Amino acid sequence: MNEENNLNENQEENQTKPIIETKELKYNNTVSCKTSKCGIVFNILIFIAVAVLFILHFTSKKEEVFQPVSIKSALTIAYVNSDTLWENYEFVKDTKKELENLEMQMNNNYKAQGMAFKAEYDNYLKIGATLSLNEQKKREAALQQKQQDLMELEKNLGNQILEKKQSKNIQVQDSIFAYIKRFNQGPKYSYILERSRLSGILFANDSLDITNAVLKGLNETYKKDKTK
Repeated sequence: MNEENNLNENQEENQTKPIIETKELKYNNTVSCKTSKCGIVFNILIFIAVAVLFILHFTSKKEEVFQPVSIKSALTIAYVNSDTLWENYEFVKDTKKELENLEMQMNNNYKAQGMAFKAEYDNYLKIGATLSLNEQKKREAALQQKQQDLMELEKNLGNQILEKKQSKNIQVQDSIFAYIKRFNQGPKYSYILERSRLSGILFANDSLDITNAVLKGLNETYKKDKTK
C-alpha cells in the first residue's frame, strides 16, 4: 500500500509540474507583452510632448513684440559746438594772429640768414680760384659751418613755433573750461558735451545747444581780462 501511495503521489506531482510551468510561462509572456506595450506608449507620449514644446518655442518667438525701452533719469545734458567756438572766440582770433606774426618773423629771420649764406657762397665761387689753397680751405670750412648753423636754425624755429602753438592751445582750452565751470554753477547741467565735425555725437537736439550763450560769455570775459 505504501508503494502504491508513493506511486500515486509521484504521478500527481508529475501531473501538476507542467501545469505550474505553463502558468509561469504564460505569466512571463503576459508581463513582457505588457512591458513592451507600456514602452511604446511612453515613447509616443514623449514624442508628442517634444513636438508640442517645439511648436510653442517657435510660434512664441514669432509673436514677440519688442517695445522701446524708456529710461527715466534725472540727468540734464547740453552741448557746445567747439567748431563755432574756435571760429568766433576772440581769444582764438587774437592767438591766431599772434602765432602768424611770430611765424612770419621767424621765417623772415631764416630767409635773411639763408640769403646771406647764398651770397657768400656765390662770392666764393667767383673769387675762389684766385685765393691760395690755405685761404680756400678756410673759406670752405666757414661756409660749411654756416650751412650747418642754418639747418640747425631751421629745425629750432620749427620747434619753437610748434611749442608756442601748443602752449596757446592749452591757454585757450583752459579759458573755455574755466568759463563753462562758472557758467554751469548750480549746477544747471549734469553733462556739457563737445560737438564738432570730428566728435562722436551723430545727432543732438537743437534744444540742447548752448553754444551761443557760452560764446557770448567767453567773449565778454576775455574783453574784460584784456583791458585789465
